[in-house]
Amino acid sequence: MTERQITFSGTDVHISDGLSENVSGYNVFEFKSATPTINVYENGKLIKSYLLETLHTNPDLTGQYLHSSVRIFKNGGVMIDGVISRDFNKFSEWTDQNYEAMRMQPFFLSDGESLNFKLKGQGLFMRGLHNSGTVTPAGVRAICICDSCEKSFTVQHFHSGFREEQYFYSTDSKQTLAVPLREMKYMPAPLQVEIDAEILSIVEELLPKPTSGIGEYKFYNPFRCPHCAAAYIDFENYKNIRPTEYYGIYHINHKIQQY
Repeated sequence: MTERQITFSGTDVHISDGLSENVSGYNVFEFKSATPTINVYENGKLIKSYLLETLHTNPDLTGQYLHSSVRIFKNGGVMIDGVISRDFNKFSEWTDQNYEAMRMQPFFLSDGESLNFKLKGQGLFMRGLHNSGTVTPAGVRAICICDSCEKSFTVQHFHSGFREEQYFYSTDSKQTLAVPLREMKYMPAPLQVEIDAEILSIVEELLPKPTSGIGEYKFYNPFRCPHCAAAYIDFENYKNIRPTEYYGIYHINHKIQQY
């Protein structure tokens, strides 16, 4: 069998089957539309589509470029990320101000489909969108893929530990609340494993109502797909992952509600 290969055509990524260790491909995508889509094909079959939703500060990507890398690991895992630039030949470093970077949700190729299924409802660390021990800069936005409808959606994040805040999602997760730990007694801290249910209910009663989201803020509210409302990070069924998910997220261009 031939070695696995990665090729590019327009904004499409083509992956061919084959035997290999780790494989990497590097490409500069030229955008010819305001909100382009990166499509990934495996042996000619479309398997993932990532819509590149834009920030209000840069709403039209036409004529811009994505300097990207595509990595395929021995286990069939695929990771794609990149940095947007107005220059074909160079891009901003992640330490520069106002840079835009994108990390597309990793996934497994068809021979690892069972591994994709095991990630359903799991958090950002399990899905490979963040890495423990490495801080993801605020300028990196994640393009997620819903486990149910398979449509993509984009989120931004903040590090709740560094900000000494706890976050809560509204019932529909259309809004994220950030509460400074100093503002509320008994507020669970990021990475706090032991959560007292009675104390938590008292804390939740003191939380404000969402100003744009629907319902109420709860510690174990899932983060939901904006298209079909399916639980993407399913804290209700996987309560054990809630303390370790110390990145609060919110849908792109949405404002965080501050306590």
